[in-house]
Amino acid sequence: MDGVPRGAQEEVQGARLIGPLYEKGLEHVIALDGLSVIVHPGNRLSALTVEQVRALFSGRVRDWSQVGGAPGPVVLHARDDRSGTFDTFKSLVMGDAALSPAAARYESTEQLAAAVAADPQAIGFVGLAGVGRAKPLALSERGTVPMAPTALSVATEDYVLARRLFLYSAARPRAEVQALIDFALGPSGQQVVAEVGFVPQDIRALDQRAPEQGDYRALVAGARRLSVNFRFGEGAAVLDNKAVEDIERLARFMAAPRQGGHELLLIGFADRSEATPYLALSLSNDRVDLVAAELRTKGLRVARQRGLGQIAPVASNDTLAGRLRNRRVEVWIRPVGAATAVGGQR
Repeated sequence: MDGVPRGAQEEVQGARLIGPLYEKGLEHVIALDGLSVIVHPGNRLSALTVEQVRALFSGRVRDWSQVGGAPGPVVLHARDDRSGTFDTFKSLVMGDAALSPAAARYESTEQLAAAVAADPQAIGFVGLAGVGRAKPLALSERGTVPMAPTALSVATEDYVLARRLFLYSAARPRAEVQALIDFALGPSGQQVVAEVGFVPQDIRALDQRAPEQGDYRALVAGARRLSVNFRFGEGAAVLDNKAVEDIERLARFMAAPRQGGHELLLIGFADRSEATPYLALSLSNDRVDLVAAELRTKGLRVARQRGLGQIAPVASNDTLAGRLRNRRVEVWIRPVGAATAVGGQR
């Protein structure tokens, strides 16, 4: 573990003694966050690809005109090497590319955001809550549409630079550790998550632009998107740990009086690596059926469940992480009888 501080090495070694940390009961998603790529408010750009961001921060692109901006030198601002934000940026954006030595480095998110907001040539990156007076850019990967970093796009994990914040424990933690986990995942802990600027996992109904694809649009007519997606590991059969908790969250959400008289729609998607389009369609239906079965065990009404295969990717299919993002089930909610009002589809 070259380059890892000694204290962190000891923490990693100790964690390995717990067991496979991805297993249920060991891994707990306590919050969501998203990295925002920020520029000066006067920058005429509104969106970049992740590949363009990598080229900018590696120094391969040094003038804004090379990515569609006004001519002028690019001035880089980045967090310091001890920052978790920088570690995530390296993982999600830079890959094997090195950060340009010309980048100014900061220990403070606030100082970085203020520096970017004051310089028309600047670009930087911060956590979702650290944008300040700077302008966040929408981002895309190959084959996807640009998406802005918002609390809603991060909550669904559709935003390309969304990340999970984890807490790990032994399978049978001490009482005080279990109390901490229960607090972090409960309403009071999730309120703290929101107060410190991360994205909590409480479920909300969103006002989302109607999908462009005709079948997709027709399926969700009269419905509102919920701020949760169910995601899977390899194949179709296993919900990930966050999805297991989200089943419980969705059951609590639907039990609230204001959701009375509403029903759920489940729309499933696959990635483009999954053999033929026909097989991908079958897998997306399998995922929808799995989620629907889990929700029905909680007494929830699922009015429609439909897989749509490989359409509407939210991440690149060139990487495993991107493919896992695309293997998802969206959740929509509508008043009972709304389908008849918009054209009789059920």
